[in-house]
Amino acid sequence: MITKITEHGHKLILAWIISILFAFLSPLYSSSAAWLPGLIIILLGCYLLYKTLFPSIPLALVTLGTLAMIGVMPLYVLSATLLVITSGELLFHYTGERPISYAFYFIAGVLFSLALMYYTGYYTGLTAVMGVTVAVLLRSIFGGTAQAYMLELIGTAMAMLLIDDLDMNIDLQLIAYALVISFGFAYFAYRLKTADIPGLFAAALIGIVLIVFADVRWFLIMLLFFLLAMFATRYNIEYKRSIRVEQEKGGARGYVNMFSNGLAPAIAAVCYGVYPHPIFIAAYLGGVATAAADTNAGEIGVCGEVPYLITNLKRVPKGTNGGVTLLGEAAGLITAALIGFGAVLLGVADLPLFFAAMLGGFIGTNLDSLFGQIFENKGYFGNAGTNLLATSCGCVVGAGIWLALTILL
Repeated sequence: MITKITEHGHKLILAWIISILFAFLSPLYSSSAAWLPGLIIILLGCYLLYKTLFPSIPLALVTLGTLAMIGVMPLYVLSATLLVITSGELLFHYTGERPISYAFYFIAGVLFSLALMYYTGYYTGLTAVMGVTVAVLLRSIFGGTAQAYMLELIGTAMAMLLIDDLDMNIDLQLIAYALVISFGFAYFAYRLKTADIPGLFAAALIGIVLIVFADVRWFLIMLLFFLLAMFATRYNIEYKRSIRVEQEKGGARGYVNMFSNGLAPAIAAVCYGVYPHPIFIAAYLGGVATAAADTNAGEIGVCGEVPYLITNLKRVPKGTNGGVTLLGEAAGLITAALIGFGAVLLGVADLPLFFAAMLGGFIGTNLDSLFGQIFENKGYFGNAGTNLLATSCGCVVGAGIWLALTILL
């Protein structure tokens, strides 16, 4: 076993050295032969495929090399991706499969990508930070297999490419500010056992997006959702355990839960960053209010009377997807109103936006129940798909309500 680990370590060291040499030499060809670095990566991928006959990593290298060769992927993105993955995996290998290893991975990735940024003169701090966060998130989800390396390479490069294409000139001080706040909150959630390690990095990623593209106050609104959800999850927990409807893992949220509830609002925040318009504030508040109202309606409502199925109002067992109760409906409406009220207190929302949050969240949580009965109970997709669809609808409903109120008023 020791020999196998040592051999793997030697391969990681070799990959890291090659990545450093590639990053150091590739800018020399950026003007005269910009296609050459991409071709080198393609040839490296072909060589690895010939030597190992294992297609995952070579396929990723050939894909990235091709995108760089035809000019779709900037040379910095390609070089930074290789540096981040190899340096992170090398540190991860020699520090062991421990939670602290993810911190080493992240710190090394940020330092190397920022150093490369200054070396190449390609100033794009947000691209670097988002790419590293995605890399560590993917590592925490998929582990250290060859298939995981492929996903890390492709996922990190695509995340960097997406942010780079937005062409947002974000000050490094703001990025550092977003990192401290987002990871501080995520680590707090992890220590409270309300998020696991993949959930930690997913929450941090969403937090960075909110702070950088919108405002720290948008992050605080999402934090309000988190606090309300934490309260609701622990509300009457012994009773929920007795009827076996409590949250799995003691209520610790994973990356699937984070993204299913936070992805649609995060997209609204990005849209606001690119084109600042109140309709995206309404969409964001509607999505967050839906996620919060749905969580509280389910966690508190299950402690009330026997629920009715939302489609035909027949009695169903507690915990049934699509079941609603009067207590749950009241909890959902109050929670959505709290999200709107919090936005007003923070100066993000006015009266029309408050109603967009409250009504968008209340309608969204009932749509979640409807989707749970129509789709989830019939096996079309799971709870995460239901939440994603409901929060997306909450964004649309919130934007629609704001638009209607703006026209009427």
